[in-house]
Order: sequence, then structure tokens, then C-alpha cells
Amino acid sequence: MNNFLIKLPSLLAFFIGIMSILAGGRVVFLGWRPDYRVLMWLPIYNFIAGWLTLLPAYWLWISHRYALAASLAIFTLHAIALVALIIAFRGQAAAQSFGAMSFRLGVWVIILALVWFRR
Repeated sequence: MNNFLIKLPSLLAFFIGIMSILAGGRVVFLGWRPDYRVLMWLPIYNFIAGWLTLLPAYWLWISHRYALAASLAIFTLHAIALVALIIAFRGQAAAQSFGAMSFRLGVWVIILALVWFRR
């Protein structure tokens, strides 16, 4: 398989992790307030999940034996967060929050598919 396709899941995971760190960190540490409603726990979740994402990103890069399991764990974490937003926080969370979480989940579906098919 092409070396780029082997490394692509890692690059995607790293990219989505850094995006989460920056987005959550801007709100949590820099006090940035967007022009839409932000649930107080969501930027903290984004920041922590972003840092956690860097572990499977690295493991995917080196083809560690736990890379797939760690990727599934991060996917599950985001899926639970999205379900919580849909069920428990409907009407409270901004459309941007749903969009961002859906985007993350979609990227993880692509990552998992790439990892699965390279086996």
C-alpha cells in the first residue's frame, strides 16, 4: 500500500486533535467568546479530547498494535459526546457545536476505515 495512505490516518488524527486543542484552549484559557451559545463543559471536553487524540495519532504513525483500539476509543468518546448533545442538550447547544462534533466523528469514521482497510 502507498506510504501516504498508511500515514494518512495519523495525519488526520493529529490535525483533528490540534484543531480541538486550539478551539477548546481559546475559550478555556484565552477567554474567547464566540457569538453563539457555548456550553461551559464543551470547550473543556474539546481541549482534553484534543490532547487524548494525539496518542492514537502517534500510535497510528508508528503502526503500534494498540492504534486501532485507541482510535476506536476516541471515536466512541466523540460519539457519546454527540449523543449527549443531541439528547440532553438539545436547544441549549449551538448549531456550531453539533456541526463541529459531527465533523470530528466523520473524520474518525474515515480514519477507522483507512486503518481497517490497510490491515
